[in-house]
Amino acid sequence: MQCPKCGDMLAERGCFCKMCGSQARCMTCRELLEPGASACVECGTPIGMRTGDQAIAAPAVTPLLSANRNTLAYREDRNSRTCEASLTDDAMHSLGGFFGELLGQRGGRTVPTSRDLLKPAPPLLQTGVTPTANGSATLAGGATPVNPAGGQGDQNTDAEQTRVLRVFSVKGETFELHDNRLKASTATDYLRRLVYLFLYAHEVFGRPSALESELRSVLHSAKIIDRAGNANRWLKKRIGFVNDGEDRLKLNATGREEAQAALAQVLDPGVADSWNPDKHTPQKRATKKKKP
Repeated sequence: MQCPKCGDMLAERGCFCKMCGSQARCMTCRELLEPGASACVECGTPIGMRTGDQAIAAPAVTPLLSANRNTLAYREDRNSRTCEASLTDDAMHSLGGFFGELLGQRGGRTVPTSRDLLKPAPPLLQTGVTPTANGSATLAGGATPVNPAGGQGDQNTDAEQTRVLRVFSVKGETFELHDNRLKASTATDYLRRLVYLFLYAHEVFGRPSALESELRSVLHSAKIIDRAGNANRWLKKRIGFVNDGEDRLKLNATGREEAQAALAQVLDPGVADSWNPDKHTPQKRATKKKKP
């Protein structure tokens, strides 16, 4: 029996020609395929497929296709997706960009986690972030912080970054409080302001969220987590901020407005600093005398 494509003798076993590599027999009924057929004339199984199976690509068929035909096969597992197409050069040229983008996204795909969705911003939080004389913030080595709106050098963003850096300094990949005069009126007000400003600092520098553990570390360092009697209870209410996945917090619109208003007051020399942890020490509750 001869190969319908190259005429060489076919082996008794197998479905492909040993010389040209093209499929010579149907992989379902093993009948000889007719030249140029796209399916078996006996059982109707498409070329390259076996009944009940996904497409099986013939390794050496593609180079021997005519110059104006292009075979495109796509497979995706769990649980499953298959696509096979034969296109002319003109059609391939027209759709090449689309298929290239589609397969490029599918190729090597991994299951995204929330950390993947919150990939660290470019290296903008580095030790040595300082405001410059012209009002813009610079990083260690003289780099300009990334504009969270996209791009560098936006004057509004630079100005806001500089304002934030008057309250916070940079520690590794996060911020630490270096000026605790937040112009608060009570311990609870101080807690709210510090939470909003800490999350706002990350946002201004291009990071949409911050780890809750980092926030709590700042609150402990500021000696406020235990001063505001219901601090942990208030944090759990998520007022002005939300959980963005995997213990990361970000501001909502209300919290952002609170942060901007608080920052304006912090930097206003005309607003008195009524309460901060260094000015007020918690007083012990008087023990009640037992009645005789």
